[in-house]
Amino acid sequence: MADQLNEILESLKEIKSTQTKLVNAVNDQSRTLKSFNKRFDDLNEKLEKLSNDNIEMNNRVSDLENKFKTLHQSNLITHNNSDHDIINEILDRQSRANNILLFNFPEKLSESTSLDTDSDRLKIIFSKLNLKFEPIKLHRLGIKSKYDRPLKITLSDPKQTFDVLRTQSTLRTLPEFKDLRFSSDRTFKQRETMAKLRQELVQRREKGENDIIIKYVRGNPTIIKSKNI
Repeated sequence: MADQLNEILESLKEIKSTQTKLVNAVNDQSRTLKSFNKRFDDLNEKLEKLSNDNIEMNNRVSDLENKFKTLHQSNLITHNNSDHDIINEILDRQSRANNILLFNFPEKLSESTSLDTDSDRLKIIFSKLNLKFEPIKLHRLGIKSKYDRPLKITLSDPKQTFDVLRTQSTLRTLPEFKDLRFSSDRTFKQRETMAKLRQELVQRREKGENDIIIKYVRGNPTIIKSKNI
């Protein structure tokens, strides 16, 4: 009987030990699950933060894209306007290439002369310059007044306008023509550029640069030192 009781007690001890091990194992699993849950929660927080950051980044990219499109369109419009202005300037210069202007040319001579027309008197000037061609068309610019209006002269080709400008210095040696001055038929932009150059020339001369002049270099008016001529 005692032996059976001892066996029962031993069995109870073993069961209790096994139960304790099971409880410990369950507790370990519970702690492990809690750790996993915490990590999972941490991952969820990180994923949510990344998602929010991604949304903010997408918004910034969209803003940058909109700004780029606006800037590109603005630059495109400016570029197109610039191209349009250049084309218009080229066409305007081409349309004026055969023209030349004559200033200080009296509109009416004295009653004693038989040379009443601008054409007749211009032929004499051209002969003094040893020019063998004649103008195609003559036209006074502006409204008639007490001042002599510039005479617009249309020639047959641009080379003839260059020949007139090249030889006009001869007029300064002739008393009856010394006040006459020929000029190319400039566009608005060319006149604007020349006006700015003249203003700069005056300002620089007032500061002591007395040896500078305006001269055409490769077709463009430029301020240079007179000793370079």
